[in-house]
Amino acid sequence: MKDYLIHLLDYELWANRRVIDALETVAKPPSRAVAVMGHILSAEQVWFGRVANESVFVSIWEDIPVSWMVETAERQHRKLVSYLEGIPERELLQMVEYLNSQGNPYQSTLLDILTHMSHHAAYHRGQVVQLIRPMLAEAPITDFIVWQREGIRNQKTV
Repeated sequence: MKDYLIHLLDYELWANRRVIDALETVAKPPSRAVAVMGHILSAEQVWFGRVANESVFVSIWEDIPVSWMVETAERQHRKLVSYLEGIPERELLQMVEYLNSQGNPYQSTLLDILTHMSHHAAYHRGQVVQLIRPMLAEAPITDFIVWQREGIRNQKTV
């Protein structure tokens, strides 16, 4: 299961990079598109803090300049993968206690949290792409199956 989750995190980084790369090509991206992409990245940081029981100094709607987004996504990916690699498989099903952004207490398994993070990001990446599509010659494709196919094609050419 850990290997699958790391595989999913690798896909997330690829998809985030595609959308960020597209944002970087737009001279004046809509502020909402930048805010939503920033939300994806900052929410991931907040969730990691909850899971790892670390203090986080960002909100779920943190303003992140487009020029910082790739580095933020890559750093967060490294942290999540490292964290997953360092825990026993059984911890994926243990409950994580946390407070939501309104301060309400909840419990969820790590597996459910990571699944939520992936679905949350996919939902919002779609919003970003819709906002910038009119400004692009070609909109980024972030489908999981496309990433999978590209990985298989790249493995065959190595």
